[in-house]
Amino acid sequence: MVIVNLPVRDLLASAGFYRALGFAVDEEFCEVEAVSVRVSGSVLVMLLSFERYAGFLGAPDDGSPTRPDDVHPQSLTSISTATAAEVDDIYARALAAGGSPRAFVAQGPVHGRSFADPDGHVWELVHLDLEVAVGPGDLRASS
Repeated sequence: MVIVNLPVRDLLASAGFYRALGFAVDEEFCEVEAVSVRVSGSVLVMLLSFERYAGFLGAPDDGSPTRPDDVHPQSLTSISTATAAEVDDIYARALAAGGSPRAFVAQGPVHGRSFADPDGHVWELVHLDLEVAVGPGDLRASS
């Protein structure tokens, strides 16, 4: 399982944004300063208050505590989708829910879109067309 921890300014607003993308909030792993969003069966996004996130960062080498003001919220996370249409659908929902469009550099058989959530975390949605990447008939299982 992959767990992506993201500091957010407003837990309820952020949870609403990710729900609008079609992801489910996993109530079992939510608490006062954390909301768990299930992106897939093996990927969770933990939305954390700045205070909770700072606690996860650990102390610097000098032993002083990490303060919420020390948190610089930005990440770049890429997720793959089953189809190019799914990329476009999630992207459209992200923009409709308050996300900001970002540039995406497409290369070869990759179809992608990129957006930033309301806290500035950047998400890349990627679909790799294997038929284009390796050619028709080249996807045979080898023995």
